[in-house]
Formats: sequence, C-alpha cells, structure tokens
Amino acid sequence: MWWLVAVLSGIFLFLFLKKSWKENSEGVKLNDGTAAEDKALDDIVEMEDAFFEAVQSRKKAVKFMHLFYQEDLMMIKSLFQSEHIPYRVENEHVASVLVGYGVTGFNHTDFYILREDYDDAFKIVKEYAENKRLSGKVSGMADKMGAVITVLFASSFIPDKHETSGIVVFKLEEN
Repeated sequence: MWWLVAVLSGIFLFLFLKKSWKENSEGVKLNDGTAAEDKALDDIVEMEDAFFEAVQSRKKAVKFMHLFYQEDLMMIKSLFQSEHIPYRVENEHVASVLVGYGVTGFNHTDFYILREDYDDAFKIVKEYAENKRLSGKVSGMADKMGAVITVLFASSFIPDKHETSGIVVFKLEEN
C-alpha cells in the first residue's frame, strides 16, 4: 500500500514540476500580454549608461545631492528616468546596509547628474520633497525634544525618514 502512495505522490510531483517549469520558461507576463524579457524592456534606456556616454562626450557632470533613505533614492531614480535625465548613483546600497540614522559621510548615497540637467532635476526633487513633506507625520513636543537631544549627543542633526532633510541638494557652482 505504501508503494502505491509513493508512486502517486511521485506522479503528482512530476506533473506539478512540469507545469511550473512551463510557466516559468515563458517569462514574466505583463498586463498587456507581452513578456518582460522580450519587447517590454527594449525601449528602456539605462540612465547610468546614458550618463557615462554623455560624460565621455565631454559633458560636465556635477554632484547633485546626498540621499539617506532607500525609498527616496528609488522614487527619485524613477522620476529622473521618466524625464530622461541621465544620472549616476554612488554607494547605492550603503543606506540599506548601514541602517539607522542618516549621517553625512557615513551612510549616504551620492547622486550625480549632468550640469545641463540641473534646473530640471532641481524642479523634480523640489516637487518630490514638497509632496513628501505634505504626506509626512506631524511632529509633536516629544519629537522636538528628541531632535534637541540628538543634536547635543550626536553633534549634528540627523534627519528622520519622513523629513525632507534626508535629501541634501548641492548648489550649482558657476563656472
């Protein structure tokens, strides 16, 4: 009797694995019915590749900002890609590896753009920060006291995840 259960289990396992293999070999299907591996990704331009190509053709790059939180980085990269603004990200995963408060020089991500795209990028980040501020939480007296204590003990201001001070934009130098 046990051998019959083992044979039936083997048959069901084989059929399940065959069906799973067939579904996985077709690739990821998107809502429009295309596969992610085929046509859906053909028109996407990698912004870091476009950045390096522009720099190689002698366009000037500038350090644009520091970001302390992965959520901000992910959203701003997506916004820049949708506006076709080439960028380069340095230390992209440091904020997720060195978790905790954002401290300049310790766990921030550097974001570089082309000098010619500074004004457009600044508008995008400004709008993002304004929307982030509107959706953030309201700080109470305890949060303010915590910020004062943090400044006293850490000798610097450490931005909260929901604050816009987790985004530090550099001023464009006139050259």
